[in-house]
Amino acid sequence: MQINEVIRKYRKQKKLTQEEMASKLGVTAPAVNKWESGASTPDISLLAPIARLLGITLDELLSFNETLSDLEVSNIIQELHGMIGREKLDVIYQKMVDKVREYPNAENLKLSLASMLFTQTLILGASERAKYDDWLQECLENLLKSDSESIKMRAADSLYAFFISRERYEDAEGCLEYYSDENPDKKRKLASIYRGTKKFDEAYKALEETLFSSYQNMSVLIYELYMVAVETENFEKAKILIEKESAFAELFEMGLYNQLAGKVQLAVDMKDGKQTLELLDKMLSSSSSLMDYAKSSLFEHMTFGEFNPAVLDMVISNQIKQYCEDDKYQFMRETAGWEDFKNKWCK
Repeated sequence: MQINEVIRKYRKQKKLTQEEMASKLGVTAPAVNKWESGASTPDISLLAPIARLLGITLDELLSFNETLSDLEVSNIIQELHGMIGREKLDVIYQKMVDKVREYPNAENLKLSLASMLFTQTLILGASERAKYDDWLQECLENLLKSDSESIKMRAADSLYAFFISRERYEDAEGCLEYYSDENPDKKRKLASIYRGTKKFDEAYKALEETLFSSYQNMSVLIYELYMVAVETENFEKAKILIEKESAFAELFEMGLYNQLAGKVQLAVDMKDGKQTLELLDKMLSSSSSLMDYAKSSLFEHMTFGEFNPAVLDMVISNQIKQYCEDDKYQFMRETAGWEDFKNKWCK
């Protein structure tokens, strides 16, 4: 924005008329009108009073560049990266400060510079890096007010990392308010705070809950990939995916029932009656393992709902009824070995 646009924008935000602004500055209303139209510019002696009246900095008042393109930001960052190793960090830091002053509204630049400086401070001693901390924190906290959700979340990530590296755990926890409760990163970051403050049981629980949730999400994702493979008749890929899903269930100690469930589905989709009967028999025989994860040391700090055997019996009973009656499983009922399966399970 040009200076006339800046004056007009912030005057309106302050709900001032041109006449009111002129009166407060000791100039005429036509003078203010000329500033805003671009016909003239304010006298240099009026710049500071105008900035104070509008509630902005001189940098913002005089900024002719509101934003920078990604390419322009990239060029600035490359220039500064080229100085690393050739110049002292103080010199690079001052260059960063100057760039932010030159482009105070370029949030993408400010975020990139703050991230770059933070990375460089990680190799410094506590006393040496302290001189950069105020500027870093101020930059990132300002970006938390951004209208861009992407900038805001990246700033929250960077500020959290900054506070964790400085062992300022209470401040780090404050950054988590920018994360939704559904965001798995929130619980993982909270666990890091628990670990840093020696609350190890809480850290275990938060991480185990994240691990369990991640397993569930990954299992669903693999199954959806499997469904695409089946619908495109790519059974080779479908088989690979089910093997991965089964191995995944074994790795996370989900029990034999869950390890076999996908394999049963594959046998059904391929209409392999013999394989379906064999796998079904194994799966139904291992139904008591359905909630083995509740006994796993992987999740020992988690609390699971009380296991109700009657509910499990009902689920298994409904499954067996489908196998015995649903047209989808007719191919299985026409397979040698069906009578033995039926006599064992379809009572």
